[in-house]
Amino acid sequence: MGTGYVGLVSGACLAERGHQVTCIDIRPEVVQEINAGRPPIHEIGLDKLLRSARDKGMLSATTDAKTAILDSDVTLICVGTPTVDGRMDMSQIVAAAKEIGSALASKRGYHVVAVKSTVLPGTTEGPVKAAIESHVGRKVGDGWGLCMNPEFLREGRAVEDFRVPDRIVVGVTDSMTAEVFLNVYADFTCPKLVTTPRTAEMIKYVSNSLLATMISFSNEIGNMCSAVPGVDARLVWKGVHLDRRLTPINGQVGGAAGVTEYLWHGLGFGGSCFPKDVAALRSFGRTVGEQTRMLDAVLDINADQPLRMVALLEKELKLAGKTVAVLGLAFKPGTDDLRESPALPLVAELRRKGAKVLAHDPIAMPHAKKRPEFRDVVFAEGWEEALKKSDACCLVTAWPEYRSIQPTDFLKLMTRALVIDGRGVFEPAAMAAAGVVWRGVGYTPEFT
Repeated sequence: MGTGYVGLVSGACLAERGHQVTCIDIRPEVVQEINAGRPPIHEIGLDKLLRSARDKGMLSATTDAKTAILDSDVTLICVGTPTVDGRMDMSQIVAAAKEIGSALASKRGYHVVAVKSTVLPGTTEGPVKAAIESHVGRKVGDGWGLCMNPEFLREGRAVEDFRVPDRIVVGVTDSMTAEVFLNVYADFTCPKLVTTPRTAEMIKYVSNSLLATMISFSNEIGNMCSAVPGVDARLVWKGVHLDRRLTPINGQVGGAAGVTEYLWHGLGFGGSCFPKDVAALRSFGRTVGEQTRMLDAVLDINADQPLRMVALLEKELKLAGKTVAVLGLAFKPGTDDLRESPALPLVAELRRKGAKVLAHDPIAMPHAKKRPEFRDVVFAEGWEEALKKSDACCLVTAWPEYRSIQPTDFLKLMTRALVIDGRGVFEPAAMAAAGVVWRGVGYTPEFT
């Protein structure tokens, strides 16, 4: 139930493993797209995987939840759990649970319901269980089981992560549910951790909050490096990454551990997971009477990062009446997701200061054009068009095609070759040698 990044990727990947999958969505237009083999979201490798599953007859989509549930053995709840004022909105997941309960009221045979949406500890055994029981007319364990199965998928790499997971966590209410549900993952060889539902729910929030903490820590250090001329944060992190606990020295193939991706300064984190999950965990901590000083700092630092880009700009020129090229709108490369992207507060602040914004993103512009935050933005077909006659350039998303931009391109196309690099994409020395004014988080030249 639910065909967003989690639901559709999970369904397509499970179909690839030989399971018969039905995707449920309340939106007829989304169902139509999926049945045509066209994913309604951008995710690397998903289009080919979806078409293959559809062509083999292993995956279909429907708006008829009852029939799909009655014809299946397991139902995965993959609907959204957004935060409102820092608190998790459970309306979608409770609605899904009620619909599942109504369908299971006439179901024969044992059926497992798995919560895959990110929910706070106590949600599966609390509101979800209560909603299902109230509509099925039977207690959990009587013909149906309930478990929590968090996802650990990175947007842009979700297919890869599902195919080769580093762990599978299942929080169960009873042993029979664990036995039935683990058959879904029988072909996966990674570690499988069976816990209580509340522990599984907490594992997901702690995993995301840890990575978000590393990003905010990195940005605080990068900001400190910016205050000391001649200190290059990029080299600082390269030196830190060489710690043998991050980059094993015994000839291990693969180099640095993947976690070093989060130990790097920039504009902060965005997307559908980190911002809302850290905020929800902070709110949860307060409800149980615990201080959340670390999580408070993580969110405060993250909120400030995009505005530092504007501060760097204002040291070089007055923004009123100027044209600023913004390269990258998605919160990170490999996805078209604009949720909590640093581009949102950046563009808002540029407009508030009186600047005209020319924006480009290779994937996310169709979504951006529909959002009210970008109603006064001019969209460029390519990065060259965005740079043409601009007074400054802000690089927000480190798309591979932006890495190919040469210092001479800025000099040739822009009215003034001023580049504010929010992701450490360009080499400061090369930019300075060419005559481009380069500024970025984490590095201030000794002589400017």
